Parts: sequence; C-alpha cells; structure tokens
Amino acid sequence: MKMVELKILKESAVRELYEAVPQKLSVYRNGSFDVLLSDSSLFLNTPCALDPQGIEGLKNNLSSSDEVKSCLAIANGLDGVTPYLARDERLWTRLTHFDFFEYSRARWPIPDDDDKAIIHIRKHFFARDSRGIERDNAISRLWWMSELCKRVQNLSLKEALTAFLYQSDVRASIIERPTTSQNPNVLSVVINKLHESYLGDKSLFEREKFRALMKQLNIQGGVRLLEALNPADIEGVIDEVAKDMS
Repeated sequence: MKMVELKILKESAVRELYEAVPQKLSVYRNGSFDVLLSDSSLFLNTPCALDPQGIEGLKNNLSSSDEVKSCLAIANGLDGVTPYLARDERLWTRLTHFDFFEYSRARWPIPDDDDKAIIHIRKHFFARDSRGIERDNAISRLWWMSELCKRVQNLSLKEALTAFLYQSDVRASIIERPTTSQNPNVLSVVINKLHESYLGDKSLFEREKFRALMKQLNIQGGVRLLEALNPADIEGVIDEVAKDMS
C-alpha cells in the first residue's frame, strides 16, 4: 500500500488551535477538524509519511488501552521522523487533530467540566515542552516510548515494550533517571531483567522494590561509572544490588 505524505501544521496554525480550545470544546468532544485539511496555507511539507496499513493497529485500538499495540502501530506506521522533528510540536499537533483524532479522543476522554476539559485538551492534543512531547501528547508519547525500547538489545520491540509498559510506576522510574534511560547498555540490562520478571513471578514490578533497585543503581553508577561498563558488568551490578535487597 502506498505511503501517504504527511504535512505538518504551521506554527501560526498551532497557535490558533491552542488559543481557540475554549471555543472549540464541542468539536473536540463530538466533531472533527478535517475541514481544515483542504486549506493548504496551514501546512508545510516534511520528509514524513504514514503507512495506512501500519497505522491500522492504532485506528482499530479505540476501545482499548493496549499501549504496546498502540506503540507498535506508530513505530510501524510513521516513517521519516528524525530526532529533530520528533521535538517539533507542529508534527504532533497535526497528528492528534487529524490523522489520529478519534484515537486521541478515545484514549484520553475529554472531561465534562469545561475548565478541566481545556487543560486536558491542551495537555494531550498539543506538545508545549519536552515533558509534553515525551509523556503527554497522545501520539508523540507512543513514538518516544517506541524509540526508547528500540535501543534495548536481545529483545524484540514488542517484548521490550511489554516489559517497559507493564507497570506505570516502573516506566516512570526509568524515564525519570537519565542514568538508565540515556545509556543503551544500562537500559538494555534493566529492561531485560524486567522481561525475565514479567515471564516469571513479576516481583521486580513491585513499586517499592523497583524504586529501591533504581535508587541503588544510581548510587552504584556514581561509584562505578556505569557508562563505562559493558552489559555483563552492569548485569552483575544489578544482580548484586537485587541480592542485597532480598
């Protein structure tokens, strides 16, 4: 199936949409912004494209909170996104308002209270800063989680995502610690350990146990410079910490 060229919104168009949220609540709740697609003056060309077949997994996932399936759909269906473009709010605002509007609305239901709805929409349908891009925007968060898990060695993307997304507190602990999330070797070992636990007794997903493990790993990182260790050595550090905690 032919790839579909993807144009991003101009900055001025994003700004107008953001400012108009209070007046457009009925559209976000029950309508569509598709009429704007015919106005070429609102868009800019990009090297990105959508694979209609690849994104079907997301469009068919409206009634489910299956994050793994959603991440895989974005990873397989969104092509040409560079790390630079992935930081651009114009891309993600376009996707949440048009191509994945129904998914975004279903995944992040809009509150009945108007004041809460405005805050909610601006959080999940736009991407004002790094946190918004990596964690809040309905579509960009899926892309960033997939990109993170693509760096995990010895596991398929689906296996890595399954372990990473199984427990929200565990996911947050990984993302919030640069020692883990920004080091491919450390990240790979941690996710592999989570995968082993997922297939077993799942004890590593216990909130306090995992937080304590990550805290000790950070301490060890300061002592041993985890960035300089190979995966086998990092695994040894994690096993040593886990043994001391048991």
